[in-house]
Amino acid sequence: MSEVKMKDIAEAVGVSTVTVSNALSGKKGVSAQMRERIESAAREMGYDFSRYEKKESGARIGVVASEHYLEIGNSFYWSMYQQVVYAASRSQSVTMLELLDIELQNTKELPRLLKEKAVDGVIVIGWMFEPYIRHLVKVAEVPVVLLDFRVRGSRCDTVMSGNFVGMYKVTRYLLERGHRDIAFVGSILANENIMDRYYGYKKALVEAGIRERKEWILEDRDLMNKDMKVELPENMPTAFACNCDLSAGLLYDLLTEKGYRIPQDVSIIGYDNYLPSHGFAQRLTSYNVDMKRMAAMAVKRLLDKIRGVEKYYGMRYIDSCIIERSSVRRLN
Repeated sequence: MSEVKMKDIAEAVGVSTVTVSNALSGKKGVSAQMRERIESAAREMGYDFSRYEKKESGARIGVVASEHYLEIGNSFYWSMYQQVVYAASRSQSVTMLELLDIELQNTKELPRLLKEKAVDGVIVIGWMFEPYIRHLVKVAEVPVVLLDFRVRGSRCDTVMSGNFVGMYKVTRYLLERGHRDIAFVGSILANENIMDRYYGYKKALVEAGIRERKEWILEDRDLMNKDMKVELPENMPTAFACNCDLSAGLLYDLLTEKGYRIPQDVSIIGYDNYLPSHGFAQRLTSYNVDMKRMAAMAVKRLLDKIRGVEKYYGMRYIDSCIIERSSVRRLN
C-alpha cells in the first residue's frame, strides 16, 4: 500500500493541498468544520500524523551541590546526582555539575553555570545556607528546584523524602514488634530533615501512649564541624531509631565494641537504605529513600518550569517503604 500524501487528501475532500497542510498543522485560515473534514478523511485514508506530533526538546540542566556532601563514589548525594543524570537523559536533557564550597555560600556570588548563562534551569542537591539559596533563586533568571531540602519563602519547587511520615513508619515498625523503650538518634537542630524525622518518631510514641525520655534523644553530629559521633545513654533502650544509615553504622560499631549483640541485645533501624562500605548494611533494616523517584520528580518539575507548562511553586514529598533485614528483634 502506497503512502498517503496531502494531494490525495486534497483530491478526496475537494480542496487545495495548501488548505490540507494548514488544517493538519493547526495553522489559521481553515474553519473548524473544514479542519474536521480534512482530519477525518486523513485518518480514514491512513495518513501518517507522526510529523505533526509535538516533540519536546531537552534542556541544559545545571546541578549544584555543596562539596561537603558530594564525595564521589561513596556518598548519598553522589548517588542522588547519578539518578538526576539518568532522569535528565531520559528526557533528552544534559546535565552539568558544579560544586560549591562553604566560602562561596557565605557570599552572594552565583555559580559559574548561572553567571555564564550555560543552563536553562538548576537543581540544587542537599542543604545549603538559606540566605544564599534565597539570593540564588531571586537572581538566577532560570527556574530552580531544591532536591532533598527546602527553604521557606523561596519561589521555587522542592522535592523531598517524606521525612515525617518515613520516621513515623520506622517507629511504628518497632512498636509493632513489641519495643516500647525506643531511642532516637539524630541531632534535631542540625537540619530540617532530621527535625521532621524526630517529630515523626514523637508522633508514633504519643499515639502509643509512651512518654518521650530526653536521655534517649541522642546527638549524632557536631553542629559546628559536622563530625559524626554517637554516645550511648546510661540506661539502654531496647531499640534505636536512627535518622540516617550513617548514624546507624556508627552506632553499630559502638555497640559491638561495648559487647552488645545486634539484634539479640538491642535492635537498630535506619533511614535512607544507603550504607556503602560497611558490613552492617546487609543486616540493617532501614526506611528506603526512593532516590530514583525523587530525581525523576525534580527533573520533571524543572522541565515543566523551563517549558512554561507549570507556574505553581510547591513541595513534592516522595514516600517509600521499610526494607526489612535482620537488625530488629521481635519482642512480642
